[in-house]
Amino acid sequence: HLPPRELATGTGILVCPGGGYHHLAINKEGHQVANWLNTLGIAAFVLKYRLDRAEALRDAQRTMRLIRHHTADWAVASNQLGVMGFSAGGHLITNLAIHNDTGNPDADDAIDHQSCHPNFMVPVYVSLKGLDVEADITANAPPAFLVGATDDTTTPPENSLRLYSALIKHNISAELHLYERGSHGFGLAKTKGPAASWTILCEAWLHQRKLLRLAK
Repeated sequence: HLPPRELATGTGILVCPGGGYHHLAINKEGHQVANWLNTLGIAAFVLKYRLDRAEALRDAQRTMRLIRHHTADWAVASNQLGVMGFSAGGHLITNLAIHNDTGNPDADDAIDHQSCHPNFMVPVYVSLKGLDVEADITANAPPAFLVGATDDTTTPPENSLRLYSALIKHNISAELHLYERGSHGFGLAKTKGPAASWTILCEAWLHQRKLLRLAK
C-alpha cells in the first residue's frame, strides 16, 4: 500500500496482523491499518506471514530486507523503516526486535545484503508468549510506541508493561498508552470510545520522531 508520491514521507511500516498464529486478521489489522497509514504519507506493507512462529520470524526478517532492497522503487528511506504488530503480530515484531542483523554483504542474494533491523516499532495489545523480554531485549532494540487496554483478557496489559519496562531499562525511548476499556482486537478502534484516540497519539509520536516530514 503506497501513498501518492507527492505525499510520501519516506517512512515505511511493515504491518503484522494478529490471529494467535492460527489465522491472520489481515483485513482489520492489516489492510485497514495500511489505508490509514497511507493518509499519513507512510508506505505500508501488510505481511501475510506463515503461522509457525519460527517461519513467521524468517518471513518478517526477509520482508524487511526486501523493502530496503526496493527503497528507491517504493520511496522509503532505509533508516525510516518500522514495524507495527497487533496481538500475535506484536509478538512477531517484538521477536524481530530481538532477532535481527545488519545483513550479509557476502551473500549471493542481493536482498540478503540488507539489514532486517527495524528503526521503530508499534506493538498494539502485544502478546509475549514464550518471549523473555526482560532477558532478551537489548540496547539494540528500536524506539517503541505501545498501546493496550486494561480490560484485555487475551493479551493482558501486563505484556505491554513488561515490554515497556524492558525497553526503558536499556534507555530506549518508549511511550505507553493503556486504555481503561477497549478489550482485545480493537484494531483502529473507531467504535471503541477513548481507545479510538490511539491512532492520533501514534501520529503525534511519529511526527515527534520526524517520520512524517515530506521526503525530498
